[in-house]
Amino acid sequence: MDDTLMVAGIDVSKDKLDVHVLPGNLVFTVGRDRRGLAELTRRLHRAGVGRAALEASGGYERLVLDQLEADGLVVHLLNPARVRHFAEAAGVLAKTDPIDARMIASFCQHFPEKGLTRKPENARKLTEFLAVRAMLLKAIGDARNQLEHLAHPNLRGLVESCLAEARSRLVAIDQGIAAAIAEDEAMACKAKLVRSMIGAGPVLTSNLLARVPELGSADRRHAAHLCAVAPADKRSGKSRRRATIKGGRDQLRPILHMAALAAIRHNPVIAAFAKRLTAAGKPWRLVIAAGARKIIVILNAMLRDQTSWQIKQPA
Repeated sequence: MDDTLMVAGIDVSKDKLDVHVLPGNLVFTVGRDRRGLAELTRRLHRAGVGRAALEASGGYERLVLDQLEADGLVVHLLNPARVRHFAEAAGVLAKTDPIDARMIASFCQHFPEKGLTRKPENARKLTEFLAVRAMLLKAIGDARNQLEHLAHPNLRGLVESCLAEARSRLVAIDQGIAAAIAEDEAMACKAKLVRSMIGAGPVLTSNLLARVPELGSADRRHAAHLCAVAPADKRSGKSRRRATIKGGRDQLRPILHMAALAAIRHNPVIAAFAKRLTAAGKPWRLVIAAGARKIIVILNAMLRDQTSWQIKQPA
């Protein structure tokens, strides 16, 4: 990006927006409401700003992002961890909202191509269903753990009632997830292809559709990285440390590991792959991680080529 291009870094919080425009160092704060957003876009247009950048912040950024795009600005959605590492590399150790806004603008100037992929509206809707599903699963787990230690019959009855209600709502959420996928033709087509693989169930399918809409259009390494199953090498000089998995959408990793366990038992291709690794002396934890990565690489190719799972004997 040309350094002379005006870029606005916006730090989003629940009640306000801190803005820093580079170059020029225009600094101001507005509220995160309808009036504040109107003032924000008015001041950005008056300053000649054509691009804005903000961090993903758990949902608070959506209203701001939609408003800025509706007003004709190009908006970059950034990974907060990358911006923080960039600030530390630049020697900026303090962290306040105005400083964050300045570092967001500076990061966008230096790395305009490092923005996050924006999710389609249906994928965002599916993500909300999955967030509530995760909350219900935690509630069910907590209730079951409590039942193991409760002796008072009234308390046990109360917890059992909560457990039954959570399970009932979980069924309703699963039905809502299935309906959300069926309503979108592209998502339904992708879901059919993913489910054709032996070992890929509805939980893995819905999470991939919601969290990795890029799957099928990325190369195999990038797909594995997005799904948090790509190992990162650690080699420097004579040091040869074991590669570890870092980055990506790590909510997917435990789901993929469970899918890998199922595939190792029932999918002949993944089972043969795991058998070769085991025979080579690889630890079981590494075998599961490699199986998860293998699943993603295959699914990425299936979605790219629009082909369903082909049952065949492994070589």
